[in-house]
Amino acid sequence: MPDFGIVDTHLHLWDPRRLSYGWQSGYDLLARPYLIEDYSVACGHIDVAAMVFVECLVDRGLFEAEIRFVEEQALSDPRIKAIVAQVSLEEGAAVLPYLEHLKATTPLLRGIRRIVEFEPELDFCLRPAFIEGVKLLRCLGLSFEITVNYRHMEPVLRFVDRVGEIPLMLDHCGKPGIREGRLEPWRAQMRTLATYPNVMCKLSDLPVEADHRDWTEAQIRPYIDAAAEAFGFKRLVYGGDWPVCLQATAISDWVGLLDRSFSGVHPRYLAQFYRDNAVDFYRLELPPLNAHP
Repeated sequence: MPDFGIVDTHLHLWDPRRLSYGWQSGYDLLARPYLIEDYSVACGHIDVAAMVFVECLVDRGLFEAEIRFVEEQALSDPRIKAIVAQVSLEEGAAVLPYLEHLKATTPLLRGIRRIVEFEPELDFCLRPAFIEGVKLLRCLGLSFEITVNYRHMEPVLRFVDRVGEIPLMLDHCGKPGIREGRLEPWRAQMRTLATYPNVMCKLSDLPVEADHRDWTEAQIRPYIDAAAEAFGFKRLVYGGDWPVCLQATAISDWVGLLDRSFSGVHPRYLAQFYRDNAVDFYRLELPPLNAHP
């Protein structure tokens, strides 16, 4: 385990008693409250110095209510230092007043996520209005989280080329098809995506993309290696994706797998991956680790 306080760049918290999440229907494991105190217990001996909350696909009309709920959670645990909120960016320029409102009223707001993965149209991210909405984030100092799966990677490459220099984070390594053993063309697409200097990659949730009960470390390792080779440790960040990760693994097991994967990596690069890159990208009020030469 890392011997310093890490940054978890992908934390979900929800309470179905307060807000509704239509996607949770039929998911007994996830259709219950997961609060900050539950996360602290789940981390066990892992020292987490800061967390980035990422929106949880709350039902439409409740986007801002979710933000206020998370702010309440942050009052009880100030390690929640950033929020990535849900906004309907496909509305294009019409969404600007709402973005400005969120920016003015949400001190922890650092980025926006609008999940593309669940749209039936593979080219959804290339809609002109959606691209226009994403471009608005630059003038507001906000980043955008790309949440897709391997089927969307080709359109994502065109999307990144069209949105300009806005800071972009690829969630969950673009969700490769681990269950089906699809290493290519995803690996080649990751290399191409990494040629854009404004794109970073979140190494998270890979066991969930494999068979939840029967995945092996040998199945996951090629995808970890491909992400690290493409983006390097200066543009890779750690994410736990709790509690979604519980479908396939625990936080401690995921960190342990990463530790074994990076057993020969210099401590300076591990500090970048587990902490410093996230501090820079999400502008966290947390000092970098200067102790590692």
